[in-house]
Amino acid sequence: MSFQAEIEIFLHALTAVLVIWGGLQDWRQREVADWLTWPLFVMGLGTAVFRAVRLDFLPLTICVFILSVWYFNWLGGADARVMVGLWGLWPIAGLMGMVCTGMWGLVFVLRKCGKERIPALVTVAVGVTIQLFVELFRLRGSI
Repeated sequence: MSFQAEIEIFLHALTAVLVIWGGLQDWRQREVADWLTWPLFVMGLGTAVFRAVRLDFLPLTICVFILSVWYFNWLGGADARVMVGLWGLWPIAGLMGMVCTGMWGLVFVLRKCGKERIPALVTVAVGVTIQLFVELFRLRGSI
């Protein structure tokens, strides 16, 4: 295993710990501390802009979409900051977080739960955890 792969897994694991911690806060208190979400947001948005300079526009496009969804009050502030951070730093984990949130929302629609609000950061944390395990198992197979 290369040193770059080890650093990448370490950074992904650190990001996953922050998102899981935020998910636990969201589950318990329905609120997430700003000190947990703002650094992720700033680093993710900066990385998305840097990727756009290298002609990789998808993360920045998704970040703009997430911020517009937040602007229309369809997504909480902490949820938006974490999703922007994920799409900038670890796009596949951002996708997994969105997929898990969408699946959970579909369950709510099919069960006709009305206008219940779900703590979205919990489902994002589940998606990030799944992606981290996928990467760890893929890495283990290449040793």
